[in-house]
Amino acid sequence: MDFIAIDFETATAKFSSACSLGMIFVRENKIVDEKYYLIQPPGMFMDHSNTKIHGLTADVLIDAPTFDQVWNEIQHFFHDEHLITAHNAQFDMNVLRNTLSEYNINHPEFNYFCSIPFSSRACRGEGVSNSLKNRAEHFGIDLGEHHNALSDARTCANLILKCIKLKKRKSVHSYITMHGQAIPVRPFSELKGQESMIIKGKYKNAKIKISEIAATTTEFDVQHPLFGKSIVFTGELEFMNRKDAMQKAIDLGALVKSSVSSKTDYLLVGRQDISLVGEDGLSSKEEKAYALIEKGHAIQIIKEDIFSELIKT
Repeated sequence: MDFIAIDFETATAKFSSACSLGMIFVRENKIVDEKYYLIQPPGMFMDHSNTKIHGLTADVLIDAPTFDQVWNEIQHFFHDEHLITAHNAQFDMNVLRNTLSEYNINHPEFNYFCSIPFSSRACRGEGVSNSLKNRAEHFGIDLGEHHNALSDARTCANLILKCIKLKKRKSVHSYITMHGQAIPVRPFSELKGQESMIIKGKYKNAKIKISEIAATTTEFDVQHPLFGKSIVFTGELEFMNRKDAMQKAIDLGALVKSSVSSKTDYLLVGRQDISLVGEDGLSSKEEKAYALIEKGHAIQIIKEDIFSELIKT
């Protein structure tokens, strides 16, 4: 296969609650096969807000196979010879990872990429939202039944194929090679795990007035990588609260800002509440940062682990 596009739907906010899976198989730039599975989620727990999105109910899923049964049929597709993709791949890869763990199944080894940065290369500077719906509309792709796993996987595959054609590349591989690090291809084993779409942790963000946070020192290391750099925060941090993180940055000479601009050096992205940011999992700050990056601005989008390393430097 050139690549396999997948899409999961979930029964609850937990990534281990896969309730449907769509798979589209592409060979020589043509869709050659497809598979669709309804999946009985663990404990048959269903969240009304999820059902409202994809329309799947307990009555529909009661006779469906459990994920371990489905995995027995599809596991041979997930290996290092097949390239896997999804739209907002972080979501689908976390569903796969957590659902495998739910059934004590060993994690496979394969490479994957996300169709958001892939398609961004073909709509640079045009201000197109990252959502699958908006990307499909922009490229004239039939979205079909949105939030049906098979339909969304097919839309993702067609999005990839459309971009390859527009950029006059021969294959998904030559397209990725042409754009280098802008389209990261990652090993599944290096996925940074996340258990839930909505994290209500002990470091829930309160409203913070940046103007009230002042440096606690007058002596700065001008060689520190954060000194004089503009940094913006979005999402919920896991290991520290946002105010403490901002204080650490300011004490290192960083300029903490409330919004992303062309002068932003770093955007620190924490976990997002999908009920607030929408299906693509990206906050408005992150979307703006990606748009500015597309225009050539050198904004680094980092996670909490990278920030932790920076403040230790």
